[in-house]
Amino acid sequence: MTKNQFRVIVGSYEHNILCLSLDLTLETPVFVPIFHFQAHSLSVKTLDISKRYLVSGSNDEHIRIYDLQKRKELGTLLAHQGSITALKFSKNEASTNKWLLSASEDKKIIIWRVKDWENYGTLKGHTGRINDLDIHPSSRIAISVSEDHSIRLWNLMTVKKAAVLKLRGYSQNGQFVRWLGSSGDFFAVALLNKVLIYTTATAKVHSEIDFKKTIMHMEKVVLDNEKEYLCIGLSDGNIEFYETGLLCKEGAEDFKPEFSLLGHTNRVKDFKFYQNEFGIYLVSIGSDGKIVVWDMKKQEQLAVYDTGERLNCITLCDESIEKYDTVKKRDSENADLGVQSEVESDTEELKKVMFGNKGKASKKRGNKKNNKKQKVSVELE
Repeated sequence: MTKNQFRVIVGSYEHNILCLSLDLTLETPVFVPIFHFQAHSLSVKTLDISKRYLVSGSNDEHIRIYDLQKRKELGTLLAHQGSITALKFSKNEASTNKWLLSASEDKKIIIWRVKDWENYGTLKGHTGRINDLDIHPSSRIAISVSEDHSIRLWNLMTVKKAAVLKLRGYSQNGQFVRWLGSSGDFFAVALLNKVLIYTTATAKVHSEIDFKKTIMHMEKVVLDNEKEYLCIGLSDGNIEFYETGLLCKEGAEDFKPEFSLLGHTNRVKDFKFYQNEFGIYLVSIGSDGKIVVWDMKKQEQLAVYDTGERLNCITLCDESIEKYDTVKKRDSENADLGVQSEVESDTEELKKVMFGNKGKASKKRGNKKNNKKQKVSVELE
């Protein structure tokens, strides 16, 4: 019998990362803790995952890299001089993780090459804290929003600025940004209590949605009815769903959510969607410290887990991410991720992962003067 099972990974104000295995096969869903450890010296602000790699960003300015197959910490990326505000993996045409983009309060976006974790280039131009970024479906263009009252588009092929849009006529800054549609013909920018829908070709506002509550997070999802929805998490615990086809329709206005889900007693801090052969699931976290799981087909709440921590960010992955035979060969089979990082000291294996079989990084394209400061700093703890 195939199990309906996946993993939920959250980061908290208490500097911790917690991983839970969620089994939905049984009538009563079961959460099983996999690891729980202090990942940073300050609060964990952002997480992302691609294939075997988990990355975490923190107010301590560090980006940590973890190999989930071996349940091992690989190292730390040190190039930002400010809190890490967003992490996003890119995928190439073969759907493999190629780039990691990191944004920070230091006004910069750094492109990391995943195969050797080398700093491929730095995107400069924002004059304020970068709040969020997203990558176009083509993986060739990125978009970012900042406290400098602008939206910037970046050419990831040339590592250069592509366009700058000023938020003229709006008193608020962009907090979140997402491309819409499979081809990215539109994109959404969330302000504090308003969402702007832009037409990519003209870079002009197509429509607006006003909210009475503060917008805490924004994502998009395609559900079983093959409709794409823009999903808005609010300060009152609600997540509202708007059909993007209507938002992008010519002449449409006075938008109402098609439906909403209320799972938290206060602010929704983050949420992600997971799809497998059994269905599509929404997993959200709130300031109440709870992880809430929803079945999107039935729009029903399936499970709740109280972490007892102040949660900031979430990411999801397959249960099959971990190779159990590899984990069993470790020095400390039953230790959590933090402890296992301490007992391992195979630096030669680490060099191969970080730099390839040659044992050194390939030559960086871009500013050679900053190479020493921007390379990976390996810190096995």
